[in-house]
Amino acid sequence: MPSIFDTSALQTFVTCKYTSRVYQQGSVLFNEGDPPEGLHILDSGRAKMFGSNTRGKTFITKIADAGELLGLNAIILGKPYLLSAEAMEPSRVSYVLREDFLNFLKKSPYASREVIRQLSENCYLFQRDVRTLNLSSSLREKIARLLVSWVESGDHTNDQVWINMDLTHEQIGQMIGAARETVSRTMSALSGIGAIVVKGHVLEIPSVKRLRELAKM
Repeated sequence: MPSIFDTSALQTFVTCKYTSRVYQQGSVLFNEGDPPEGLHILDSGRAKMFGSNTRGKTFITKIADAGELLGLNAIILGKPYLLSAEAMEPSRVSYVLREDFLNFLKKSPYASREVIRQLSENCYLFQRDVRTLNLSSSLREKIARLLVSWVESGDHTNDQVWINMDLTHEQIGQMIGAARETVSRTMSALSGIGAIVVKGHVLEIPSVKRLRELAKM
């Protein structure tokens, strides 16, 4: 049962016909262009939202975490998905038909507020990312801005931050429109000047203030 709703909302949600299953890493939840027949609720795990062009080039717009409603704007508007969703690790996903979910929102003020919050957050993050891509004068600045945006999910100790960074350089490149090799060189350069320290899947930022300076924020 989805864990993002409060008790009163869950009491209403159980009247909906919903299913729950585990998607393995690499499994596709839905594809861009598909009609939004039902809502996918990410109960656990992570999923990437991505698109691609006719030449096979892929771009990642978002890494979704547990508790997020995937493809929510398409569900509300009743328009085809603009992006695809793929599990990045074993992930439990609840699925409820679109009409049942919309009726559920009418009955649950809490769920309606949660939907508004997530739509607002998605819009805010999209605007932030567009700003990053268009105002950055170099790839180093783009990557520095991306890392600063991840600071919120890290463990803070004053100006020093640790981030669980298990994205590949190719995936980072897909988020900022750069080649994997270029991302690798830039990350090495940032490491060389002490702006970041990579220890396995943990990325240490010794000074967020300095990284912000490199990002020109």
